[in-house]
Amino acid sequence: MSKYDILFQIIEIYSPLIPLIILFIKRPKRSGWIILLTCYLVIYILLVYSANNLFGGKSNNIVYIILSALTLCFFALIFEQFFGKKFKVFNRTVIIIAVLFFIVNAIFWEGTFLFNSYSSAVANFILLWYCVYYYKLQLEKPQVIFVEKLPSFWIVSGIFIYSAGNFFLFSMFNSLTRDNPQFAYYAWDINIILILIMNSFFAKGIQCASQK
Repeated sequence: MSKYDILFQIIEIYSPLIPLIILFIKRPKRSGWIILLTCYLVIYILLVYSANNLFGGKSNNIVYIILSALTLCFFALIFEQFFGKKFKVFNRTVIIIAVLFFIVNAIFWEGTFLFNSYSSAVANFILLWYCVYYYKLQLEKPQVIFVEKLPSFWIVSGIFIYSAGNFFLFSMFNSLTRDNPQFAYYAWDINIILILIMNSFFAKGIQCASQK
């Protein structure tokens, strides 16, 4: 493994430590979205570390399928904290349908030996839609000029950058893995860079929460 590969592996696994360290230093008041985000970041590190270090020569796609489903669930629940109770029933319904689709896709369509592009594309599309809806709500508020001071703005913007950047990559990744594995290997670095950016935005959101 080259130094380049080691660097990107470290970034992929440990970039969630950026917001976790800020959380430990700033110690913002506990809220629903902070608890959800903290749980997600810890689970992410454990799963991605397992995928990169515990599978040897075996396929680790099952781990990334689980991670993709958990990412959708945790992020959707975080949005629920920002949108309020009226959004809850709709959001929970979307989560259930999406998870069922993940399971059916993994069993009957794309399987567990290749990246599940259909599932990941659906998850990113849902998150993108939630992000756009959040921005729409902020534009309708008179205090939108101060939106950069809202923790939710930075959390949602991190999710938006991650989902928008990965939507097309994940949509094609199954085909890339099958038809051009070498290109797919290096294309995955785009995802890793987006993960780093997203976690940097999460850290900023936590910092804003500590100032309230």
